[in-house]
Amino acid sequence: MQDNDSQDSGPCRRDVLKYGAAGGTALAAGCLGGSSSTDRFRVFDPETSGTLPSQRHCNPYNPTQRGTWHPGALIHDRPVIYSPAEDEVYPLIATDWEMADDTTLEFTFSDEWTWHNGDQLVADDWVMQLQMALAMLEFQAEDGERPHQFLESVEAPDEYTARVSLHDPLSETVAVQNATAAIFGDEARGIFTKHDDDQWSEWHSQLMEADDSEMETLVGELTSESYPMVEDVVGNGPFQVADIGDNVMVFEKYEDHPNADNINFSEFSIHLYENDIPTQPYVNGEVDGAHNEFPVKDDVKSQLPDGHTLVRENLSTNKLLTFNCGHDVSYDTPFSNANVRKAVCHVFDRQQVVSVLEGVNQVFDWPPCRVPGTTLEDGSHDAAEWIQDFTKYGQNDTERAAELLEEEGYTLEDGEWYTPDGERFEIDIMNGSKQKHIGVLKDNLNEFGIATNQEQVDDATFDERRHAGEYDMMPDTSSANGVRAMWALDLVPGWLQSITHFDPEAEIPMPVGDPDGSEGTKTINVEEHIREWQITDDDQYHRELLWWWNQTVPQMEAMFQPDAGAYNGDNWTIDGPDGIVHGVDDALYLVTKTDEATMEYTG
Repeated sequence: MQDNDSQDSGPCRRDVLKYGAAGGTALAAGCLGGSSSTDRFRVFDPETSGTLPSQRHCNPYNPTQRGTWHPGALIHDRPVIYSPAEDEVYPLIATDWEMADDTTLEFTFSDEWTWHNGDQLVADDWVMQLQMALAMLEFQAEDGERPHQFLESVEAPDEYTARVSLHDPLSETVAVQNATAAIFGDEARGIFTKHDDDQWSEWHSQLMEADDSEMETLVGELTSESYPMVEDVVGNGPFQVADIGDNVMVFEKYEDHPNADNINFSEFSIHLYENDIPTQPYVNGEVDGAHNEFPVKDDVKSQLPDGHTLVRENLSTNKLLTFNCGHDVSYDTPFSNANVRKAVCHVFDRQQVVSVLEGVNQVFDWPPCRVPGTTLEDGSHDAAEWIQDFTKYGQNDTERAAELLEEEGYTLEDGEWYTPDGERFEIDIMNGSKQKHIGVLKDNLNEFGIATNQEQVDDATFDERRHAGEYDMMPDTSSANGVRAMWALDLVPGWLQSITHFDPEAEIPMPVGDPDGSEGTKTINVEEHIREWQITDDDQYHRELLWWWNQTVPQMEAMFQPDAGAYNGDNWTIDGPDGIVHGVDDALYLVTKTDEATMEYTG
């Protein structure tokens, strides 16, 4: 790394960075940008909203110009660290938790945490945040609807105990995950509300006491106010605000943090660039680490530092073929028929995708099952065995595809397929014209005799049409960050149903793994099946959900790629359990917070 000016020099004030012509930065010597200082870990800012650091806030309920992730997840700590990749919980502020009874979860908070102004952090701080979120959910809920699927209420019976009441019995891990997840906003990133702060306590009191006529105005205010601004934040994490510029944020070690003695560097900085891809600043040595966008393409690998090391390797994203299943929409799509969806999946030749991977994506070489490719690859979950008998698709099995189409009344004439109404079978594909796997699919379909029509629409139109169910097929990119996380109630029966329009009531052939249904069929409600799995932790529900996905194919996984971050191991060492280092979004922040992991300067 480069030489660096005196470590003792204080940071210059804001706006010392200028954008370079190629989207990099020119650093003013000795100022906020820093260089290879032993006292500064520099990380690329992945915030893509265009919001400058000086404009960000740490109100978890306001999604506009948010700073609750970057830098909020660094300067605020959370009760526990939940790893979706490992489905495991690690202690942080909460050192212990237990199910006091079937529907009561209790956290015990440490007395070692303080706010950056020296005030004691207590359970009431987190309870306030949760109570406010639940109150706003209750206002938005329909009559008779639960505001939250599992959480009923929360209270602090004493300074260091938080008690969460549940609607239904849950396993301990599922209860903790739900209690500490994002509920109404960005609450999962940390404890942002200080119970004796004048503004937060006023908002909290108003929410607890407001009637329906007052709630709309109050919720509108809470979801739009930029309080507190990042430069004014009183956090509770291992680093506190030192200086906020327009292109860089600098934080200094908070010496009273319980983990401070395990941190051998004094500053952490977050750097914003015009381009939201961290590769160039990273290979140029302008930053020491980046949260995401790794691994890189083959032609860039030679530029990486010798000590290039990945984090978040167990997180991934899927690239999927997405069908409009046609339930409860007026649009006439051939994919309202599951056999037609299956036929297209059989025609697809995933092996032809291998040549376009570019060292980043990997072929999803398993049956569609809604299990992360990284999990199937390392066989770390029983699902890797469950799916052995599932229908694989993606093998250019044109014979099976033809059988399925003919069963539904489609006919083949002179090498071209026709619908049961005698019309040429043509599939409209909305967007994805530059995505390689979509190109492969179109070639496969055209060769098989199915016509394709490629449409490209703007983002607003794309979003409107997918929610209205006005398309045949489209590409989708989706996070795949854990076996349980992929079946969240707000994700599958919520978000995915809203864009794929699958029927929530489904019949699946039985037994699991037998597409011919030698034992008949079973009717399931997808949402209820997920809920029962969450409540009972019985693998039967999970297996049947995977089988439903495989036999219904609202989406087919085509490719996946690790959604990793990286750091320069020439000068830094990060160590800790896989669940934290490789299984959490905020790994580069979280390793500084807990004695379960370490980040150390070694240059």
